[in-house]
Amino acid sequence: MQVWVDYDSKQTLLNVTIAPYLSSTTKPSRPLLSVPCDLSFVLPTKQVYAGFSSTTDYNTPSKHDILGWSFKFNGEAPALNYSALSLMTIQEQPLQQDLTHHHPHSYKLTLMYKVLLPTIAISILVSAALFSVHKIKKRLQARRIEQERQREYGPPSFTYKDLLAATNGFKDKMLVGKGGFGSVYRGVMPNSKQMAAIKRVSPESKQGMTEFMAEIVILGHLRHRNLVQLLGYCCHKQQLLLVYDYMPNGSLDSYLHAQHHNTTNLCWAQRFRIIKGVASGLFYLHEDWEQVVIHRDIKTSNVLLDGEMNARLGDFGLARLHDHGADAHTTHVAGTWGYIAPELARLGKATKATDIFAFGVLMIEVVCAKRPIWVNSHGEPVALADWVLAAWRGGSITDAVDPRLDDYLKEEIELVLKLGLLCSHPSPNVRPCMRLVMQYLQRDAPLPSDFQSNSLLTVGVGQDKMHDQCDMSCPATIITGLSKGR
Repeated sequence: MQVWVDYDSKQTLLNVTIAPYLSSTTKPSRPLLSVPCDLSFVLPTKQVYAGFSSTTDYNTPSKHDILGWSFKFNGEAPALNYSALSLMTIQEQPLQQDLTHHHPHSYKLTLMYKVLLPTIAISILVSAALFSVHKIKKRLQARRIEQERQREYGPPSFTYKDLLAATNGFKDKMLVGKGGFGSVYRGVMPNSKQMAAIKRVSPESKQGMTEFMAEIVILGHLRHRNLVQLLGYCCHKQQLLLVYDYMPNGSLDSYLHAQHHNTTNLCWAQRFRIIKGVASGLFYLHEDWEQVVIHRDIKTSNVLLDGEMNARLGDFGLARLHDHGADAHTTHVAGTWGYIAPELARLGKATKATDIFAFGVLMIEVVCAKRPIWVNSHGEPVALADWVLAAWRGGSITDAVDPRLDDYLKEEIELVLKLGLLCSHPSPNVRPCMRLVMQYLQRDAPLPSDFQSNSLLTVGVGQDKMHDQCDMSCPATIITGLSKGR
């Protein structure tokens, strides 16, 4: 055998390279063993003694010889004279030569068994040990993260096995919807027999752990008849799962915009009740809970309908909390185009006023059954609020009403459309707070008298008068130049 032992004191790296004798006269490019090793304590700088030792099994007749060696303190060691070594092998190793003559492969096999195989076995054992240590560290880290998560958010409410059984293994027939976040399945919980909706967030989803935990923290504490109820959550490997009350009638969006819906069209009484339900839920988030919740993604697809067609606001993945009287800390744009307030797009700061803007657009959308931004017959994009405002300026705001509606009260339709325009006003200071919106919808307070004039659309309402009807958390309401800035 040929062996090269190279030690780099600067990199403290020890390389051992091995090759069968006479199979090659050049050193292989890849070492058999390469390990970091600091030999400074046995390799002094002035003098070095090099020696050899060997051993053999007691019952195995063999002879060990060093046929040749070379050494270099810095750089490559001198090459050996292979022809002289070959002659030395014939003259001084009759036993080995005799064994080679009768058994051509015995010498190579002996070397393989005694040198290569033990080396490979040791390498495998070391690799296995390192891999085991890595797995243990990873498992401990995952357990630590899970413990921290449970301390902050509470223990998982469901096991993955429960959710697998509830959805028949997440079969396609149990699928009720898909989105950028993943998929939603309906299922029957094995213990309670309760129907539930199970959101399965895919690892590739834009909705990551932050949004996932936002829903757990916020929805886990909220209780309101017009909010989707979170029943619990589950983390399984890379999968994140949220469990909600099941809403059998799907989303409001599907009723307003689907070409072929399997249910009848929503009548005005249902639509008006849905609007008031969403308003009630949003009032609870802004004014009535212990903290202020900014939803940040109010739209018709996030309004779900229960078995009695009552509205439930859901999807709190983008929602943020802050104390009453404090400013929100969100500093980046989130939401859906068409529902995003101008100041949110410009400054990136979400507030109660930006939620109210989105709710104003939603009110108009429910009445008109048109998207917040839609394309007219000329192929031009049109903002829904601008289109309704144009109808009002043209003399009849009810011209914008969904043609499928024929049983509505004109006063209610006008109220909702005008309130929608007021809530989606370009200036956040003009928009009413949700307390005042609730009063308008319940007819406990009239819209500002000047605002009801459909001829001027440029109205001045005293700031103090509006503040008398709102608490101090409501933005100042000054209605000026509604027709401007759109």
